[in-house]
Amino acid sequence: MATRQQNQNQPQQGTPTTGHQWDNDEGYPLQEYNNPLPTWWLYTFYATIVYAVIYWVLYPAWPTINGFTKGVLGSSMYQELAAEEAAAKAARQGLEQQLATLSLEEAARDNRMLQFALSSGKAVFGDNCAPCHGTGGVGSQAKGFPVLVDDDWLYGGTLAAIQESIAKGRSGQMPAHLQAAGGSLSDDQINDLTQFTLSLSQRATDQVAAQRGQKLFGGEAGCNNCHGDQGKGSLRDTVAGQPIDHAVGAPNLTDKIWLHGGDVETIKASIAKGRNGQMPAWGGSAGRLSPLDIKAVTIYVHALGGGQKSR
Repeated sequence: MATRQQNQNQPQQGTPTTGHQWDNDEGYPLQEYNNPLPTWWLYTFYATIVYAVIYWVLYPAWPTINGFTKGVLGSSMYQELAAEEAAAKAARQGLEQQLATLSLEEAARDNRMLQFALSSGKAVFGDNCAPCHGTGGVGSQAKGFPVLVDDDWLYGGTLAAIQESIAKGRSGQMPAHLQAAGGSLSDDQINDLTQFTLSLSQRATDQVAAQRGQKLFGGEAGCNNCHGDQGKGSLRDTVAGQPIDHAVGAPNLTDKIWLHGGDVETIKASIAKGRNGQMPAWGGSAGRLSPLDIKAVTIYVHALGGGQKSR
């Protein structure tokens, strides 16, 4: 029985091997067979070689001292990219011409033009406006840059107002009121004005000081000339019944939206030392944006969520 078992484990006659044998303990040789690869696999492998050779001949493939082999077809990815860009530019040209001829309101009402303007405006906004206003206009971590997705506007949120802000820029100046900073008020008066400002949004902690601040607001300090008699800002308020020039850009003090911060110390610093804000002009000869870019980004900003209807 042992001899029979031993013979069963011997390699059969004619079995191809590599010729290497590790051992032959107890009559059981450990050998490496040399079985051929499947025919289908070999043909596939040969086909890839043929394909590679044909590709080398037809298309750019091998680097050379002066560049690379061009291939008999003369094709290149650079040429394909240039052709695709030219086709895309041609497709956009008709839409751009149509957008240029329409007014802002007409473009915003036309769904096809609206989608084109939103797509173009988003790209323009991301390249030029997002560093200050944040991605999608949600605001940046730095203070002093307005959020564009709410309905709190300094100069107006209509299409026309937004376009004017982008094209011509805006310059906002809050004068210093503290004597040490060039104003005419004492430290105590600054505190009184701070308490009155807080009272406009029901946050005052010293009602007596707030009452004194109210007199300063509409009197010696003259804050109502910009912020309005009710403190609702140049867009929403009036002075002695007369509207305020919207170009003033004075913020609404009755809500809880603050450009530079709404805590007590920041409000006090704004009143005492003043604030200066500058929105650069993106249009005109010195601007970076074309009239078409400004129109597209205007529609995009208006559609972010805080845009107002024409008034």
